[in-house]
Amino acid sequence: MSPHFDDGVLSLGGLMAKREHKLEVATFFTKRPTEIIHTNWDKISGFSDSDEAVLARTKENKKALIPFGAIIKNYDYPDFQYRKTNENQIIRENIIKNIQSIIENNKNRELYIYGPATFGEKITHPDHQIMHDALMGVIKENTQTNTHFFIYEDFPYVRQFALAQMGSLNTYLKEKENIEFKELPIELNKTELSEKVSSIHKYISQVKAFLSFGDNIGNLAQKFYQERCKNIHPMFYACEVVNMIP
Repeated sequence: MSPHFDDGVLSLGGLMAKREHKLEVATFFTKRPTEIIHTNWDKISGFSDSDEAVLARTKENKKALIPFGAIIKNYDYPDFQYRKTNENQIIRENIIKNIQSIIENNKNRELYIYGPATFGEKITHPDHQIMHDALMGVIKENTQTNTHFFIYEDFPYVRQFALAQMGSLNTYLKEKENIEFKELPIELNKTELSEKVSSIHKYISQVKAFLSFGDNIGNLAQKFYQERCKNIHPMFYACEVVNMIP
């Protein structure tokens, strides 16, 4: 589950590159505003308005996910930058229903659901927080034994969390959610990491936005995921890390 178009690849593009299971990427905050809106993020991404931004980013997402053979499912919720009122609660409640529907539609098969972590309100994007809270709401009520839940280390927010020296994300999640999580490294070889970075660069507008702050998001991701396993699994070339519900 990806809050915005690029989040799934930024966080789990290496896992996608393994192509081990049928893959569906559900992106939630994809709604095209009913009226044209101008935001600073769209401007630094190279767009003149919200219409241009949503249409272009939808196309970028398709190009980025083609190599992984992913099924694309876009839900129709407005991005935080386009919302004029506080709709967080109703959006969260509806996303819970969406996730429950996914589980119900796959109740006769093994289902693996990946959703974003939270890092506290000073770091976590509001849309990502809604996604995390909705998923936790489902996890705490779920009774389907063939559904497996994973909380992924949401990039680039996990990098900010690490730079802020806030300790172990696994410990933070356990304390915040009062649930036992098992830290699980996903080994990435050189090819898988390269495919991840290549797909990140297909989100051209987002790469451009980060460059306006002096950051090359693809290079940052490559370095981060190579460094991530030095302590928890130094034999890996690189890794993504998820927190699994045992």
